[in-house]
Amino acid sequence: MLAEAALLAVLSVDRGPGAEACLDAAQLKRSVERRLKRRVFVGDADASLRLRVSFTARRSELEARIELSSIDGTPRGVRSLVTSSHCSALDDSLALSVALLVDEPPDPIEPAPVDARAPATTPAQPVKATPTAKTTITIPADVPAPREPWHARFGVSGKAAWGMLPGVRPAVAFGLGILPHAFVPLLLQGEAFWPTNTARDSTSGARFHLLRVGLALCPMLWQAPGRSLSFCAGQQLGWLTVEGYGFDHDSKQQRLGYSLTAGGEGRLRLFPPVSVRGYLGGEVPLVRDRFTSAGRDASDLFRASPIGLTGEIGLEAALW
Repeated sequence: MLAEAALLAVLSVDRGPGAEACLDAAQLKRSVERRLKRRVFVGDADASLRLRVSFTARRSELEARIELSSIDGTPRGVRSLVTSSHCSALDDSLALSVALLVDEPPDPIEPAPVDARAPATTPAQPVKATPTAKTTITIPADVPAPREPWHARFGVSGKAAWGMLPGVRPAVAFGLGILPHAFVPLLLQGEAFWPTNTARDSTSGARFHLLRVGLALCPMLWQAPGRSLSFCAGQQLGWLTVEGYGFDHDSKQQRLGYSLTAGGEGRLRLFPPVSVRGYLGGEVPLVRDRFTSAGRDASDLFRASPIGLTGEIGLEAALW
């Protein structure tokens, strides 16, 4: 092993466009020196190694490229760390890689030997070191990103539902997704169903209006760049208004409803920041009011199904 005096290094960090949230030089220095429990980084006059870290954003990936060389520029090794997550997912792996490189650096790459048989009149050619192969390490998507901020996305979708109202009813749904750091993603949703009628006979019946708000937890099941699948479990609170028509005395009733929901959610990025989102699920109403007509020809008009089915398709945009 080299003497400790030979293991001091000069560090430079370059953060390109889109990589501004990555570690800066001061943060990386502290992280490496905490691991090695000694001073590592100094100025040019006292160093024998030169370390350059450059962060580059490419589409859905971030790369941290580590280049190690002797202080005179002789290359000693290149490493590359890549993540599809937030840049802080690189923090621990980057600090460890840098610590290992400066603590036990690879040997310098020897220049190509000069052919002694070459004629003396042959012009001298510049001597170049053999380039080092780059080693690329991909950081798994489930590695925590400790400095990742909360994210939010807003979406609008068309919805079809069966069981909550008579027949299959369309609705428009507005959703706000919140992605907290180190917690399960949340989905807040509001929806308005197209009014529907249920007839008692050709001249009378009831008209149904339904508004709902919901909250769901949507843990990720699978994720790849630009695509994801989630399982959502939550609850819906509904405000149902029922108005009679065509009776001698038309009445109006309003009821609160409560349902438990579960389903699968898929997302596909079209272009930043817009994605298409789909959902397919079911729900179990815990309140199932029965609506009937009164009088001589009394009849059941509607009662919610014990199990409902829902489907959605729409667009959403990442807010930040």
